Amino acid sequence: MLDLSEKTLLVSIRRIENDGQEAVNTFFGDVTSFNENTVRIISRNGDEMKLPYDEEAYEPAEPGFYELKDGSTCENPAYIVRWTVYASEDASIKYRSMNELQ
Repeated sequence: MLDLSEKTLLVSIRRIENDGQEAVNTFFGDVTSFNENTVRIISRNGDEMKLPYDEEAYEPAEPGFYELKDGSTCENPAYIVRWTVYASEDASIKYRSMNELQ
């Protein structure tokens, strides 16, 4: 199991709507707790969120200075986490194959 205690994550959540439109929310979050199912984080703006725990989704971040489009910054986040979320089962069926990593 990854040790996510007190780690900072660079999180990217891509949401695919029923019509195929997509929105991406990217932010830094600090892990407050985790177990084999769930990672709880708090974003820099104070929002609390739960992410699934899946070791394959937590990619070690390269050391360095990261800046997001909104101007927020972080030096040396521990992991980069990317998730794709579908608005409905229909959206998942229709768009999942087009959005899988090659």
